[in-house]
Amino acid sequence: MTDIAPFAAVARARFGDPGVHALVRRGRTVHAVHLGQWIGDEYAPELVCHTGVAGWSPSALEPTRAAVTCARCLRSLGAGREHQGQLALFDPAAR
Repeated sequence: MTDIAPFAAVARARFGDPGVHALVRRGRTVHAVHLGQWIGDEYAPELVCHTGVAGWSPSALEPTRAAVTCARCLRSLGAGREHQGQLALFDPAAR
């Protein structure tokens, strides 16, 4: 059996600084990241929105300092509450 502690430590170090978010496999959506229990007592970065990452491995997440764009992550973080309802298709005052 392989010791996963070094893999988890490398993944934590890549996302350890404040303001570091994640892209999934060079995707365009920027996700917020926090530490979650991975295997046994090891913790590794995971997406705040809990979006699944098929074939998950620590290398599937790429660090970025770009602003979070994932709507689910933003909702989980409490941002963007003013847009929780359906957006208007047109301005009613423009009639």
